[in-house]
Amino acid sequence: MANDALRLAREAKPSQIHPGMPMSREELAGLVAERIALDLGKPAPFDANHLGKLERGAVQRPSAIVRAALCSVLDAGESELGFTSHGERERVVAALSGKVATDADALRAIAGVLAGVRRLEDATGAADVLPTVHAQRSMVDRLAQNARGQVRAEAVGLLSELEQYLGWLSIPLDRWSQSRQHLDRAATLALEAGDPDRLSTALSFSAYRNLRRDNLQSAEALNEAAGRDTRVNVGLRTYTKFQRAEVLARDGQSAESRRVLADAERLTEGLPIDPEELPTAGYWYIPSFFLGQRAFVLAALGEKQEAARTAREAIAEMPPAWRTAEWAGRRLKLAELDS
Repeated sequence: MANDALRLAREAKPSQIHPGMPMSREELAGLVAERIALDLGKPAPFDANHLGKLERGAVQRPSAIVRAALCSVLDAGESELGFTSHGERERVVAALSGKVATDADALRAIAGVLAGVRRLEDATGAADVLPTVHAQRSMVDRLAQNARGQVRAEAVGLLSELEQYLGWLSIPLDRWSQSRQHLDRAATLALEAGDPDRLSTALSFSAYRNLRRDNLQSAEALNEAAGRDTRVNVGLRTYTKFQRAEVLARDGQSAESRRVLADAERLTEGLPIDPEELPTAGYWYIPSFFLGQRAFVLAALGEKQEAARTAREAIAEMPPAWRTAEWAGRRLKLAELDS
């Protein structure tokens, strides 16, 4: 099994030798060898050939010192680089083969890699991570078929999250039909798993998809459904409120939009400002993210100057890695509305 997470992490790192280009295997291998030599106090026999074996999956878990060097150079955790423990890897392989029932540890191993891929998307864009997410979806589909009891509910929930993520990734690629299919399945699976957060996410992403397509009636109905369950986490409830305010503004319901916007802004007051304090599947729900959502609402209300000012403030307060993310493009466009 190829280690796409490691490859994507390398390609997301800008080259120090060739500005504007991603880091090559040779460059990363050289930096890793330097780091290992520094730790060991002697030259390290690590080169692009060794790195290629890791990316191709010929070697799935290198030595501890190589893992530490890669994590240091790429500024990432082991799970973000696709390094699962031997025990976790064996659990996944055994469950995929049908020799044993899927257990929670096998699911956690894949969820850890998914967490890393989500963050890599911020640096690389949807097209680069899409094949990896498709591969993970196929694995979890098989694991769900081989799961029993509560573990099956967990597997179906993770499968819903992967379908929802595929639906999201399809939008910037203009794959609108595929996006709808993935999001519809995500909602169905979330219902089967009894997972209100994942159901709300799938519905809100479907609302976003329809908003981007100017299908305002569908967007409003899906948004209303996404906000119906009060058990969902506060970050997701906040997102749903901002989304509703934008839908209403686009539909000409200015007074109601402003009322909902005020409710949404009150919800942001208790949110953490550090993404690390939030769940992996919602690490972006911090105040600076919602400033951007506020800018969308203001633009839909026709307040272009205030929308542009708010968008610039949102971009300035974002974590640096997010400012060039593909999904931040709408905020960057808004920031130029009054120029």
